[in-house]
Amino acid sequence: MNGDTHRICRGKGRLLLCAASASLLCACVSLPDVVEPYAAAPVDLNSPAAAAIQSKARTQTEFPSFADIPQVPADLRTDEGWRQVVRGTEADREQLLAQTAPSTFSLNDTDAFTERARAAIGYDPSDVPTATEAAESEAWARAMRARATPPPRPR
Repeated sequence: MNGDTHRICRGKGRLLLCAASASLLCACVSLPDVVEPYAAAPVDLNSPAAAAIQSKARTQTEFPSFADIPQVPADLRTDEGWRQVVRGTEADREQLLAQTAPSTFSLNDTDAFTERARAAIGYDPSDVPTATEAAESEAWARAMRARATPPPRPR
């Protein structure tokens, strides 16, 4: 790419560039003439909607202007308000990361943790299901799975 960068402006390139510019300029100049492309379209007078179409086409309607744009509501958050909310969210993120960092917990002394948790919930060893109760529950679940039918396939 160390060649001559002015080649496009010489000879045929210059002529092509001028022709393209002129055609674009002519296209832009002729656009305002086409304000309503269907203004001269013929209407079938035998159509049941012909009268309604012609009356709607003849009516002058008011179009909104830039003055009709409503004012900005006064109760919107300012830039400084957004900045404070973002800073608060980032501070909450940092606090959460600090609380859940790998150095904040360990898997040592799990027996003491278990005892504290059992004391907190009022654990009673008699609440643990026996082998017979567990087998009955599993048999009931197996029977319910056998009775179940899959839902119909989506279409």
